[in-house]
Amino acid sequence: MNAEEFWSLPRSAAPAKVFLELAPALPVRLPAATLQQVVVIHVRGAGGGVFSGRLVDGRLQMREGAIADPICQVVLERATLRELVAGSLRDRGLQIMEELGRPRALPDFSRLPVRDDRARALSGLLGSVALDIVDRRFGETLRVVFTFGAAPAAYEVASATVTIDADEAVTWIARRVDPRAILKSGRLRVAGDLGLLTRALGLLLES
Repeated sequence: MNAEEFWSLPRSAAPAKVFLELAPALPVRLPAATLQQVVVIHVRGAGGGVFSGRLVDGRLQMREGAIADPICQVVLERATLRELVAGSLRDRGLQIMEELGRPRALPDFSRLPVRDDRARALSGLLGSVALDIVDRRFGETLRVVFTFGAAPAAYEVASATVTIDADEAVTWIARRVDPRAILKSGRLRVAGDLGLLTRALGLLLES
């Protein structure tokens, strides 16, 4: 898959195609690391499914179904997945990259401090964090919930909920702003267990 194909995924792409065919072929730069545990992704709604992914030598390995002892479980609606990878949020990312003078640049996550011991510690946290992305342009909220470890995957209710404006979220990602700086900026609304959120970010981002 080249950059043009990456930025032109059709909105009709089924979750199974996204995770089993497209994700392993993504031309993005990932950390040159291997994680022993997986992330389990639950896509709700018609045509959804359950998928497990693991980072091996900087490449994604995906399979259908849930694998035991995950780092975390991610739950989202199929419509949310569509907007993230092939819809409104993807299109805003393209616009911002143009404004930054990096048209259709490929994402680079290679500098993220990914470590297997930190992933294992993350899986030991108790609770869940919901990310509510408010899209004012279309009057809807896209919700993604992360439940740590093998506890029952949450969705409607989470231990902590982070609410963020969609335009700001895409801009921060494109500009590679440190999530800890965003958390301190006052631009987020956080409800519930703030301590759980800061512990998780610490494990994810500390070098």
